[in-house]
Amino acid sequence: THLKIDRSFVHDLVSDQKDAAIVRSTIDLAHNLGLRVIAEGVESAGALSLLGALGCDEAQGFYIARPAPDADALCYLLEHGTRRSHPRRCVER
Repeated sequence: THLKIDRSFVHDLVSDQKDAAIVRSTIDLAHNLGLRVIAEGVESAGALSLLGALGCDEAQGFYIARPAPDADALCYLLEHGTRRSHPRRCVER
């Protein structure tokens, strides 16, 4: 149901036309096969913006959030919400 684009293609996406062509083609192919696309290794606003313009469905990487313990990640999601829920305040520990 998902196809993940490796960070090696995402890292230089903004400055490397070949990587951009691979990512664009991969997104188009995945969508034509009914798959959602996740880009990993997003480390800049430019990369995130370009991925959005190319139709990438989801992204992950240091620009979005650093790795965190489960409880901290859950607190972040509760405070900021997701597409499926409304923001809530996290209880202080």
